[in-house]
Amino acid sequence: MYEAIQALGSLSHLQSSMASTTAPRAVHRPDLRLPSQPRRRRASRQRPCTNGAATNPATSRQAQHEPDHELLSFNVRLAKHRQALLDANRIERKAFREHARVENAAAAYARELAALLDERGFTQDLLFSEAPTGGEAVLVVQLSDLHFNERVELPSNRYDFTVAAARLTKLAGRIKQLGRSYGATKVVIACLGDFLNSDRRLDELLSNATNRSKATLLAVDILRAFLLDLRSEFELEVYGITGNESRVKPELGWSDELATDSYDLMIYAILRRGFEGVDGIAFCGFQANELLFEVMGRTFLCLHGHQVGANLQKSVQEITGKYAARGITVDYTLFGHLHATAIGDYHARNASLVGSNAYSEAGLNFCSKAAQNVHIVTAQGLDGMKVDLQDTTGIEPYPFASEWEAYCPKSEGKLHEGAVVYQVIV
Repeated sequence: MYEAIQALGSLSHLQSSMASTTAPRAVHRPDLRLPSQPRRRRASRQRPCTNGAATNPATSRQAQHEPDHELLSFNVRLAKHRQALLDANRIERKAFREHARVENAAAAYARELAALLDERGFTQDLLFSEAPTGGEAVLVVQLSDLHFNERVELPSNRYDFTVAAARLTKLAGRIKQLGRSYGATKVVIACLGDFLNSDRRLDELLSNATNRSKATLLAVDILRAFLLDLRSEFELEVYGITGNESRVKPELGWSDELATDSYDLMIYAILRRGFEGVDGIAFCGFQANELLFEVMGRTFLCLHGHQVGANLQKSVQEITGKYAARGITVDYTLFGHLHATAIGDYHARNASLVGSNAYSEAGLNFCSKAAQNVHIVTAQGLDGMKVDLQDTTGIEPYPFASEWEAYCPKSEGKLHEGAVVYQVIV
């Protein structure tokens, strides 16, 4: 047994010595190249071309990086077509959105207006005397630029619904005095526009529906009292046109459809509807920009005034010239717009019921007084005069529903001009 173990140990030692002698050994070979000799590179194998010529590697790499112009052109055309579709959809959505906003605002305005009209009667329980007839003269009253829902707080002027009601009370008193002096039994009222200030941003149309409806009803309420006051002594005829500040839409339109989208027409229509059937008060017509009426053989032309140039005489004659070409002779032109009285031989510009406001005084350096014009028409001629309405001390204003007061501070807002501020970040 012991001999067998020794034999196995000798055999394993012999196998290990044989493996060590037969295994290859790593031999260190020194680098015999000189330092200046570069290391040799293997020549790249070149595949033969179909035409038998060798392929240049640089040309092959350049061909791989060149863009595919046909593919790029197709992608550009596809991107343009997609952008055109997006633009068309955006325009359609914008048009529908604006139309929907205007329609919703009109519906909300109508609902508020109907609710407020139901709250307050118009001519209920009122007794009217018989309308006077005859007379030696007719009074023509210019009523323009009332801007009922404007508020003014200046050292030289103050204006709100209460002041407006007091100034119209004073105007009615002066008209009565002139009527008694000249023997007039008839008064023609020319409403020349801008009875309200309007907010025309789409975002404000719906949110301010209540304010606009209440301001409209307040204007109607005060003008109703004014007409009833005059009706106590005169027969009344009322005409009307639109102004530029009381339009509903932001665009200033000259067509009948666009120009009559105005709060001036709304006020006129409510008054006409309210006085329907009342003896001695006639609403004879409303036009968009220009209107003609006749008094004792004289033809009057009504304008708002924003189409009249700086040279009044020349501009008025140019406007009346187109009527002369139709065979109509205009004897006198009535307009307002600039809030400053100017009475001439063939025209009369009306002031405003407001007077100076923040924009006219601070922005334009232009001061004015509250006034309206009254013209006495007789068989012998026409006398025009300004009625100063600035001071209403001791005048009791017409009663109105003060809980409906709603203002639009537009004149003060004109003073705040928008500015773009650039911020540089380093």
